Amino acid sequence: MKNALLSKLIRSTGITAAGRILLGLILAAGTATTSVYAQGQIASGTISGSGGGPYTYDLSFSDAGNATSPVGSVWYAWTPGNFYLPGAPTSASAPAGWTATISSDSIQFVADSPADDITAGSTLAGFSYEAAFSPAQLAAAANSGLSVAYSGGLFSDAGSTFTVETVPEPSTLALVICGATGLSLVGRRLLRAA
Repeated sequence: MKNALLSKLIRSTGITAAGRILLGLILAAGTATTSVYAQGQIASGTISGSGGGPYTYDLSFSDAGNATSPVGSVWYAWTPGNFYLPGAPTSASAPAGWTATISSDSIQFVADSPADDITAGSTLAGFSYEAAFSPAQLAAAANSGLSVAYSGGLFSDAGSTFTVETVPEPSTLALVICGATGLSLVGRRLLRAA
C-alpha cells in the first residue's frame, strides 16, 4: 500500500523528470529499513619480537574510544577452527589481573574479573610469549595476527575479529630512515647536476 502511494506521487503530473528522480530517491531512503548496531568491543593490538632463539614477543591490546563494550578476553592467533602461529609457544604470560593459556598454535588471554577488562579508550601492555620461531617466520605465517576479542570471557558474545599489527624493531626503523635519507641525498645531487 505504502509503495503504491509512493509510485503514484512520483508519477503525478507537475513534477519534472529530475524532480521525480530526486523525490523517488528521498522517499526510497525514507522507507529503507535502517538499523543502528552497537559497536561492542573494537579491539586492536600490536606485537614486537626480539631475541635470538628462543624469541620473545611482547603484545599490547586496546579497545577503541567509541567502543560500547570492554575487552575481557583475547584469543590471539586464532579464529574458530584455525590456529595461526607457525608453532606452539613455549611459554606465555599476562599482566596482573589476566591469565595466559597456550592452546595449540595460539594463546588465550582472559581477564580474571570484569574490573580487569580493557575499557573503551584504554590500552593494556604486558602480554608476552616465548617461542622457537623467529619474527621473520611469524611474519611469513598466513594470518598470524588474526585474533578474536570478547567483551567478557571467551565465547561470552559473538566476538570481534581483528589483526594484531607488527611493530618494527627500532633497528629496522633506523635502517629505513637511513635508507630514505640516503636516497633523498642522491636524488638531490642528481637534480642539481641536471
